[in-house]
Amino acid sequence: MSRLIQMAVMLGSSKLGQGSFGFEDRSSGAESVPQMKRELPTRNMCLEALGKTHYDILIIGGGAVGAGCALDAATRGLKTALVEAEDFGSGTSSKSSKVLHGGLRDLEQAISRIDLAAFRRVRSSLQERSRIENLAPHLSQPMPILLPVHNWWEAPLYYMKLKLYHLMAPRGTRSFQYLNSEQALEVFPMLRRKELFGAFVFYEGQHDDARMCLSVALTAARYGADICNHMRVMSLLKNNEGHVNGAEAVDQLTGKKYTIKAKVVVNATGHMSDSVRRMEDAEAKPLCTRSWSSIIVLPRFYCPEDVGVFDPHTTQGRSIFFLPWQGHTLVGTSDESRDPPDNASEPTEMDVQNLLERVKHFVNPNFDVRRCDVLAVWGGFKPLPVPSDCLHHTKMKNHVINLGPSHMLSIVGGTWSSFRALAEKAVNAAIRYGDLSPLRSNSVTAESCKLDGANGWSPKMFIRLVQDFGMERDVAEHLSNTYGSNAFRVAVNADSSGMAWPIVGKRLHSEFPYIEAEVKQGVRDFACTLEDMVARRLRVAFLNVQVAEAILPQVANIMAKELKWSGVEKKRQIRETQAFLNTQMGQLTKENSSQLTIPIKMSAEQVRSYAMQFRILDENQTGYVSITDCCRAMKSLGVKEVPVDLMHNVLRDIDCHAQGKVNLYEFLLLMSAIVHGDMTYLHFARMCNDQKSRLTGKNNPKSVPMERAGGCM
Repeated sequence: MSRLIQMAVMLGSSKLGQGSFGFEDRSSGAESVPQMKRELPTRNMCLEALGKTHYDILIIGGGAVGAGCALDAATRGLKTALVEAEDFGSGTSSKSSKVLHGGLRDLEQAISRIDLAAFRRVRSSLQERSRIENLAPHLSQPMPILLPVHNWWEAPLYYMKLKLYHLMAPRGTRSFQYLNSEQALEVFPMLRRKELFGAFVFYEGQHDDARMCLSVALTAARYGADICNHMRVMSLLKNNEGHVNGAEAVDQLTGKKYTIKAKVVVNATGHMSDSVRRMEDAEAKPLCTRSWSSIIVLPRFYCPEDVGVFDPHTTQGRSIFFLPWQGHTLVGTSDESRDPPDNASEPTEMDVQNLLERVKHFVNPNFDVRRCDVLAVWGGFKPLPVPSDCLHHTKMKNHVINLGPSHMLSIVGGTWSSFRALAEKAVNAAIRYGDLSPLRSNSVTAESCKLDGANGWSPKMFIRLVQDFGMERDVAEHLSNTYGSNAFRVAVNADSSGMAWPIVGKRLHSEFPYIEAEVKQGVRDFACTLEDMVARRLRVAFLNVQVAEAILPQVANIMAKELKWSGVEKKRQIRETQAFLNTQMGQLTKENSSQLTIPIKMSAEQVRSYAMQFRILDENQTGYVSITDCCRAMKSLGVKEVPVDLMHNVLRDIDCHAQGKVNLYEFLLLMSAIVHGDMTYLHFARMCNDQKSRLTGKNNPKSVPMERAGGCM
């Protein structure tokens, strides 16, 4: 029976896939888009305009939805201002799974509950995914995702869901296909063979979220919007009728205050929207709640370079995804992991260990999953609308656009797959309630508008950068896929490498394609702090925090010249960015002290002796010494030859927090195990800790209704 079902599914999915593995050209006839009004203004130019201009619309919040509102309003000819308290996309918008999903999980709910709102969400997400790919083809691309099938009876169910998913998508969307277990293991070798019946491969979109958000904001600026990051709104202005007509804001870089006048104010601050609503009405009832989820970054060997894996129903009854992104692997879950008590976007060691535990249960048991493989970890708040009459009367049931008692518009909810449509709805509401007179009544962002850098870009454009400028291929591809046709501006300003090849493009780090010229370009793209640069102009902080910390002095030197920082300011920027890497990017996760659970089996004198040895080896006072240094120390203590396999097993039991190096606590455990022969004790202690961790972590993550979570991964 199972073999017959497998053959039927393979035949059906292969027929469906014939001739549909490429995107077709869109039909012409879309409304013509207006020409960009100007070259990209500087931040100072925007600041000067904020105090002088009476705007049609002021948008508070520079995330995906806020930037989308600015672009939609500016392309309609409205006088537009956008202010953001931190940096564009610095909140949840830069901490997503990088997937432009069509709502496969929403479809499950739509089918199981016959939920019309869920069907609408799936249809809308699939349409919007296609529109975003048209808006920024250089920043988004289709990504195949493997969907494991664990039991024979799941195959026809998944087939019907994916068939419907494909039929609901716009014409030309890539289809899906079925793989048997052998083929699935060829694609993703780390899957557990015994738990695998087969797999489907379907397509979602993938993008660089922070760059997308920044590009939307910068494009809005080129269409005439005045945008400003690091501008915090302190209070709202009201006219004689009690209607909100502007805001008092302060430039957080200089402390200077600005009065910004506008006919309509839009609150697009994500999970912080209720705090802005309370500026309008101190007794406003909450419209927004939030949930927290984390993502860990692992080396590329955890996932194939060109295909991701999403399992909504693992054998443990939980979900997990592995996604390739910029040469690394993102691992997370669609389950809501916890509800943090404060506003600090700081992942904890428990977040890391929970995700690693899921990885261990998902991949082949012969594969070592180790804490030291975690290169970065971040988390973000998802803004979720509170169940209410207002939400109940919406068609999608996953977002709210609320008109406050003083006529401020507040947006609650939304995902990357819905940001453009949500922005269009918000601007339509602003025009209606504010009695605005746009040059164009309809939005042009759906079909005809493209982000700055999209026009003139093609997937093979990087070849010109290699040929014309003498750049290395990976650098050229990175510039092309980040800046689009604006990559040539970066290349023109790139310094000579001083080598025969490459001719131009000094790398900031040998393992990454980022070059020094990008730091200068980042300053022009409104990067004001060192954190802005390493986290959202260069994505290195989201990929490898140790590399990010290593390049801080080099990047700070370039920014200091561009922004005329003093020596004191440069040191302050480095110090604050190191704190950001430690707390928000997983360099030093909370509760690290709770991981020191294996008692060190040494006398006090021995501990002092080895601690002294560690300090001698750690000449630069980094807090770490390399494994090579450890081996030399062992030989000096009488170990003639350190067995490689023994070293591997000990390091696995210690579960080091960094690759190729150990801290003092790990150094002491290593010496105790190898020099003093306490390997059995160490292994037993680790087993006891793992068992205790499993017993204390049995509670399932908090579940959020699909309609409010947006149906995302």
